[in-house]
Amino acid sequence: MRKRVLLGVACSWFLACGPDKPPAPPPMVEDPPPPAVVVEKVPQDPPPPPPPRAKPTMAELQQAAMAQALAALNGHDAKKFSEVYAENATVSVAGLNELWGRDAVEQNMKEWFETFSNIKLGFRRVWVRGSNLIIEWVINGKHTGELIGVKGQDNPIGHYGLSIVWFDEEGKVKRENRYGELGTVLTQVGAAKAKPREIPPVPEKPEMIVSKGGPEEQKALESAQALHGALQRKSEAAFLGALADDIQYEGVLFLETVKGKAEAKKFFGGVTRAFPDLKLTNANSWGIGSYAIVEYSMSGTHKAALGALPASKKKIDVHLVDVYEMKDGKAVRAWTYQNSVELMTQVGAFEAPVAAPPKAPGDAPKTTGGK
Repeated sequence: MRKRVLLGVACSWFLACGPDKPPAPPPMVEDPPPPAVVVEKVPQDPPPPPPPRAKPTMAELQQAAMAQALAALNGHDAKKFSEVYAENATVSVAGLNELWGRDAVEQNMKEWFETFSNIKLGFRRVWVRGSNLIIEWVINGKHTGELIGVKGQDNPIGHYGLSIVWFDEEGKVKRENRYGELGTVLTQVGAAKAKPREIPPVPEKPEMIVSKGGPEEQKALESAQALHGALQRKSEAAFLGALADDIQYEGVLFLETVKGKAEAKKFFGGVTRAFPDLKLTNANSWGIGSYAIVEYSMSGTHKAALGALPASKKKIDVHLVDVYEMKDGKAVRAWTYQNSVELMTQVGAFEAPVAAPPKAPGDAPKTTGGK
């Protein structure tokens, strides 16, 4: 009996724990998530500002001003032209008047465009020294309005002119001395007895002559000043000795052209006889490349005939610019720029109404050697 009970117990345990039914695995426990990593932000310096834009050079400012002025002139845009000038700019027009301020420049150009239609202007040569430009220009057009009392009749006109320009640090024109040959225009519209001068072609682009400094430029300037000195001293030998044998001298007083020393001798004699008390006063001068440029005034008493102008016995004080091309210390070419109406008015050959300028804010600059 007892054996059966034990066997039953054993069987009962075996059946309960045998390999046919293994015990259930313990429940799965998920691992806790890793702790969050806190990244501390380090403050960053702001990016550096872009480098400042390089200021344009004086040469770049001058080129931009010339381009704007030329576009405005040929586009008949007086306002755009005036914006090339400083607010307090001065423009001195030889033989006429002076303009003070940008507004006056704009108004003057409006009147100019009314006087001359179909204007086309180009720069022929430009001499550059520092903040100075000396610009030779050519203008063509038609005389349609009124010019110093002469009414336009659509006559074609054209002439050379010269502007001496000073720039400020911002690239604006602070002063211009302008020499426009209105005497040539008067011959072309029939208001003067002289033979009409030919209308020069308008150049497409200018020749640029840039100063390099050095003794050659100073020597050229000294040679030009010696020429003026010889004329004032009435030293014919010194005057002719400073000229090349094939000298060509254009635009001298009363629009004459001199070729060769023989004609230069006649010119010398004519001027010194016409103005026995001749005085030349230098205003500004530059040596640039092989050129010398002298701006000056000429005064004296008109006591003998000068070209077609009979003696008037009147005193004159006129403004001119001489440009000399030098070679081996002698002048091989020369050009005189003026408004010959100034001379004709002063000797009584022509009456030109001149507006009285307002009070000048200051004297004109003096420049010698381009400094």
